[in-house]
Amino acid sequence: MKNKLLLSILFFASLFNTALAQDSFDTTSTAKKYKSGMAIYAEVGLLGNNSFKGIRNEMRALGIKPFENIMASIVLAKRMETEKFFMESRLILMNSTKHSRDENVSKGIFRGIGIGVDGSPKFVNSKHWNLLIPIGWDLMLYQVKVKNDRTASFSQVVQNPNAYNTAKLHNGSFNLHAGIGADYKMNLFPKVYDQIYISGKVTYHLPIARMGRWRGDDVKITDLPSFKPNQLYAQLGLVFFPKKSHRMWGRMH
Repeated sequence: MKNKLLLSILFFASLFNTALAQDSFDTTSTAKKYKSGMAIYAEVGLLGNNSFKGIRNEMRALGIKPFENIMASIVLAKRMETEKFFMESRLILMNSTKHSRDENVSKGIFRGIGIGVDGSPKFVNSKHWNLLIPIGWDLMLYQVKVKNDRTASFSQVVQNPNAYNTAKLHNGSFNLHAGIGADYKMNLFPKVYDQIYISGKVTYHLPIARMGRWRGDDVKITDLPSFKPNQLYAQLGLVFFPKKSHRMWGRMH
């Protein structure tokens, strides 16, 4: 199943690169062929993830309050598109931690940061809709922390500093993803923006290279489940294409 999915992603990626080449290197017109904008998305995992659940269970067994069971991210993106094609460079900020101050209770924190690329031919490009099959990759670095909001005197910390250190572990993976997406075009604030989209995507992420075991500064963890981010993700957000002639945006170009 995994090999078939990988071959499908690579096949669509080759089609995507062919479409990009045809669109980008058409020199029959000197007019500018693309527009660029910025996007912000919320991204959440839709299905259960056994490795994610396994890490939470291991923390719970050790008396540690685990992080939340929702895999959630904020994605900041720069979009470039033409009449036939779109592409986004992505910055992914993942955080499944519920922030609270419970003194003298050990709690788990799960975070991630990464970069990636998304792209697709536009299979539909009408007045109000784009229909896409986004294909791309993400390079992610994950961190698990165990911390305790304890109180202590200065002398206690000086005499036994290791007892108050936060445990930090890291892991990483290189993921391919593919799915379906749509943009709904809204003619809002025309004096400031050329266009604003409501954009949504559903993609499956498949890790093809991972670090394996969790690692600390000087240690490799043998019994904590390694994180495999393979599951279905939903993404919803806004895409803004500002007018370069507008005063606020003109200074940025």
